[in-house]
Amino acid sequence: MKFNVNQQDLQQALNYCQGVIEKRSTLPILSNILLEAQNSKLTITATDLDLIFIHQLDNIEVLEEGKTTTVSSTMYDIVRKFSSGKKINFTLNDLRLHLESEKSIFNLNCISASEFPITNENFNQNEFSIKSKQLLKLLNKCKFSVSNDETRHYLSGIYIHQTEVEDKNYLTAVATDSHRMSISKIRLD
Repeated sequence: MKFNVNQQDLQQALNYCQGVIEKRSTLPILSNILLEAQNSKLTITATDLDLIFIHQLDNIEVLEEGKTTTVSSTMYDIVRKFSSGKKINFTLNDLRLHLESEKSIFNLNCISASEFPITNENFNQNEFSIKSKQLLKLLNKCKFSVSNDETRHYLSGIYIHQTEVEDKNYLTAVATDSHRMSISKIRLD
């Protein structure tokens, strides 16, 4: 695997990953991100087994396709210290990821991409767009019913699903703490 990427683009993507990745995980692979370079695109994937974050950077100079995983926090710390807007060159040799920009050179340990826990789901088949303010409004109408009881973790979230009523699509959110239930809907185009 060999590719070049803009520092600002990569830093922004890695910043998003920091919110998904577990800081103290019992599985070392969950501290890693999956980097996949192919077809002039870099796909960065992070997961904590509950959430999956996938970010794609386009117009990447891919010299050799491939994929690997490396520690997200270490890579983020390195990338954010590089000069803004400069190109970073990546090369994978065995299980070492070689980063080079200007006069700086780093070698990061990697774990094989085959060990990364990723599902084979096609996330694009049920894709839709919604404004962030609409989604926030939907979640705010349900959050008071979310359970705070740590022993019943299955009630500590909001169930979001798509429904269809009279040929109209809705995004429906439901929450309960077993004493009360809240349901909210927003129409999708």
